[in-house]
Amino acid sequence: MPRPLPDYLRPGLDLVVVGINPGMRSAAAGHHYAGPGNHFWPLLFACGLVDEPLTCTQDARVLEWDIGLTNMVDRASPSVRDLSPSELRAGAAILRRKLLRAAPRVVCFNGKRIYEVFAGHPCVFGLQPERIGASAVFVMPSTSARTAAYQRADKLRFFRELRAIVDAARTQEVMA
Repeated sequence: MPRPLPDYLRPGLDLVVVGINPGMRSAAAGHHYAGPGNHFWPLLFACGLVDEPLTCTQDARVLEWDIGLTNMVDRASPSVRDLSPSELRAGAAILRRKLLRAAPRVVCFNGKRIYEVFAGHPCVFGLQPERIGASAVFVMPSTSARTAAYQRADKLRFFRELRAIVDAARTQEVMA
């Protein structure tokens, strides 16, 4: 049985990216977003949130850019459909506590479904009206290659919007 992926969290981060749970490839590799078709790492660089290309094997390095990574459910599965509603609800409660403790400037949910389960209501992509503690909340399409409705260029638009929100949150902190 693969071990859960580590959380890369600490207080004061600019951004925490939340996945729903590790896929089988990520769990086997022991690294976040390790699936060969996942767009996460190339888009993180392309939008300028990090200033050098990273791969999944360097996932712990996101902390160098004040970015954190976590998942709502620790258990790996081939698909979100393999997670039970009770498992998702329990994971959402644990995730809320983690996010309140870390208190990042921005929380980004990597996938609409994950945020809808977390929040308990439907949402649209982009900046959400509610906050988690003091953290702004952003929802983007999943970076998984399985999200065929959004191609890489579409996902890059969301990553660029996310970067603008993170940059604005940093500026507000400096001005305060």
